[in-house]
Amino acid sequence: MNPWTALVDALDAAIVATADVLGGDVGAGIFVLTLLARLALIPIMLPLARRGRAWRDVQRSIKPEIKRITKDHAKDPSTIQRELKLLHQRHGIGQVDTGGLLAALIQVPVLIAFFQAVIEMSADTPLASGGLIWGVVAGAVSFASTALGDDTTPRPLLYLAGILPIVIAVWLGRGVGLYLVAFYLGSLVQSLLMRRPRATVPVPAE
Repeated sequence: MNPWTALVDALDAAIVATADVLGGDVGAGIFVLTLLARLALIPIMLPLARRGRAWRDVQRSIKPEIKRITKDHAKDPSTIQRELKLLHQRHGIGQVDTGGLLAALIQVPVLIAFFQAVIEMSADTPLASGGLIWGVVAGAVSFASTALGDDTTPRPLLYLAGILPIVIAVWLGRGVGLYLVAFYLGSLVQSLLMRRPRATVPVPAE
C-alpha cells in the first residue's frame, strides 16, 4: 500500500471512529473531524498567512516602481530582472511569496486527502446526494473567510469563493458539503485571528 492510500484509509478510519463517538452519524463524524483538523492547522498556517499578507502589502506599494522599471528597460530583460531583484531586496522581501507557497504545500495535501476520504465514505449512501443546503452554507462561510482574510481580494475571486463550494456540494453530495462547511469554518477562525492587532511581521528576503 502506498503512503497516500494509507493516509486516506487512516482518515476513513478516523471518520468512522468519530462517527461512533457521535452515535454513528457519519455526517457528524465528517464535520467534527474536519473542523478539528483545520483548527489544528491554525498555529502553523496563521504565521504563514500573515507573512504572505505582509509580502502582498509591500508588493502593492512598489507596483509603480515595478511598472517604471519594466517600461524603462523594455528591450533589456536581464536588466529588468536585475533591477526588480534589487528593488525587492531594498524593501526586504523576495520576489516570490514564500509564505503563501508554504501554506499551500501544507494545506493542499490535507485538503485533498480529506476530500478523497469523504467521497469514499459518502459513496452509495444518502451523503452522496442532497448537498445544496450545505453547499450554500459552505459558500457563505467561504465568502466571509476570504473577504475577512484579505480586504484587497478582487471581487471576482470573492464571488468564486462563494459559488464554487455550492457547485461542488451539489455535484458530490451532503458529505462533501459538510466537509466544506467545517473546513471553511476553520479558515474563518483563522481570518478573524488575522484581523487582531499584531506586531509588524517581517518578510525575509529570498
